[in-house]
Amino acid sequence: MIVTVLGSGSNGGVPQWDCCCPACTRAREDPRLRRTRSSVAVSVDGARHVLVDASPDLKFQLEAVGLTPIPDEAVHGRHNRVDAVLLTHGHGDHCVGLAEFSTGKSFEIPVHAPEDLIRFLFGDPDDSNFFGDLGRLASNYVTPHVLDDSGRLELLDGLHVSGFEINHTDRLEDGTCFPSSTFGYELEADGSRLVYTSDLGLLTNNLLERVKGSDLFMLDATFWWDDELTRLSGIRKTSYELGHVPVEESVEMLRDLDVDRIVYTHLNHTNPMLDPMQPMADIVKNAGFEIAHDGMTIKF
Repeated sequence: MIVTVLGSGSNGGVPQWDCCCPACTRAREDPRLRRTRSSVAVSVDGARHVLVDASPDLKFQLEAVGLTPIPDEAVHGRHNRVDAVLLTHGHGDHCVGLAEFSTGKSFEIPVHAPEDLIRFLFGDPDDSNFFGDLGRLASNYVTPHVLDDSGRLELLDGLHVSGFEINHTDRLEDGTCFPSSTFGYELEADGSRLVYTSDLGLLTNNLLERVKGSDLFMLDATFWWDDELTRLSGIRKTSYELGHVPVEESVEMLRDLDVDRIVYTHLNHTNPMLDPMQPMADIVKNAGFEIAHDGMTIKF
């Protein structure tokens, strides 16, 4: 399995367009420190790929990692190397990149997601929502498919995918989630296994059991402290209230977990893991874990 990190930042990326905090300032001065919105591309042969999430930065991400058309395989000048998309939830930094597929050629790329997310984005055939009618030459530029947490797909040749619900988005009084429920994804090929949860509100026992024995666990690193936004931005919202397990806690919970590699992704610009003068990045690395960066490639 080949996992390419297309983006490793949270909503807004690094730098954020309206921010001049130290992390954003450093990233403007040094392009190597920049982070686009989180997503990954998964492949078994390096030619065909499944995306997990489609961020607003998708076009530039695909260009940056070379997932671009191969002229010898193009038909009328068009060629697509994305076989399918898996969407985790309905926050804009994870799904609005679907718009990139709405250009002239309709490849009818399958988009798999929880039922409420498909409904939120696409509506239904008799009453389409925004993404249902976005294609310039056809409405079927992508093809939405409902994936429930008991289903298992085979995508590409030998890449099996299971979606499972995790805590992240807001739970309303009627039991539904807004704007949708959130899925993590488990991807398996040739005996190798990846579990991907870029936005994660709770490290439950069920999730820890699922992750055991995997080759790669990629998870949420939005905030280091639960009160990070209050400390650094004066915003009185905690990490848990926003649906993110703080790294300060998760790194301790994962120390003895039977996983080959643990990689943190989805970093907010406030996260002190980005600050070379702070010890947080070293704490993660000394625990034997890694911090994702845009363009990172993991093969196993």
